[in-house]
Amino acid sequence: MTEKEWLGEDWEEWCLLLMRRKYGADEIQRVPARHRGDLGIEAFTFSGHAFQCYATQGFPSVKERYEKQRDKLTVDLGKLISKKDELCKLLGSVKIKRYMFLVPVFESSQIVQHAATKTEECREHKLPHLHDDFRVVVVTDDDYADERRQILEQPRDLVVVAEPDESDIASWIGEHEALVEVANHKLSAIISNPIRRKEYLQSLITQHVFGNNTLSALRPRYPDQWESATRNIYRKERLLVLEHSIDGRPTSQNVTSIAKDLQRELEQNVPTLGEPFCRAIAWSAVADWLMRCPLEFYGEDHSESA
Repeated sequence: MTEKEWLGEDWEEWCLLLMRRKYGADEIQRVPARHRGDLGIEAFTFSGHAFQCYATQGFPSVKERYEKQRDKLTVDLGKLISKKDELCKLLGSVKIKRYMFLVPVFESSQIVQHAATKTEECREHKLPHLHDDFRVVVVTDDDYADERRQILEQPRDLVVVAEPDESDIASWIGEHEALVEVANHKLSAIISNPIRRKEYLQSLITQHVFGNNTLSALRPRYPDQWESATRNIYRKERLLVLEHSIDGRPTSQNVTSIAKDLQRELEQNVPTLGEPFCRAIAWSAVADWLMRCPLEFYGEDHSESA
């Protein structure tokens, strides 16, 4: 099985999704690090489990992976000591019994030995926010196989979003005439037939509205999935010119390729969204890029005239 390369932020989101499935969304508290710094944990349960997620970048050797994981674990466990006052305020009456170090893969027994060594070091400090039976445990998502399967096989949608009808689309077009005209002008480079172009644009706007409605519905109920989806869209936009340089004789296949690429990335990184929502969100992003600057066509040839 080919090893997947995780971005750190995506691995964290995936781990937190597993933890919520394992312990219940109302039993786990996420700990954002943007304000007042990182405290060495990314979430904790009220029953005494603390979580730190870490994914090494690239595909390092076994030795390199171990060294990076060892150094990360050492630094973050050190914060349990150096930031004990802040952690006591954060945790309240909760005492950390298990410190779960979640990594995509570990292949060296030395990281387990290191975790055992650090366990004893932390216990020696008699920290008020650590349980007497405190222990560091190194795990992967394989250790949460049932939760992983439940998430990936989730039969129902996270949110229910009605597809926009003709009146919804007409209303949206009326409120965004300038943006629609920009998209229409750009599409004229690949679809010269005005009737076909109008139909294409109508379908594109339908997906745009549906995708936006989906994200809006996700945001209040599933903020982690919303954040991960929007982050993937933003990341794709930044790489748009590099990955999809559209010049010469552009065709609608270029647009389809971009949408399908983004859909695959969303399905991989935000698996709970499901295929229909990922497709709608991907096409919504493409429509947005057409109406703004990120997606442009060059050249005067029209590749579709029928």
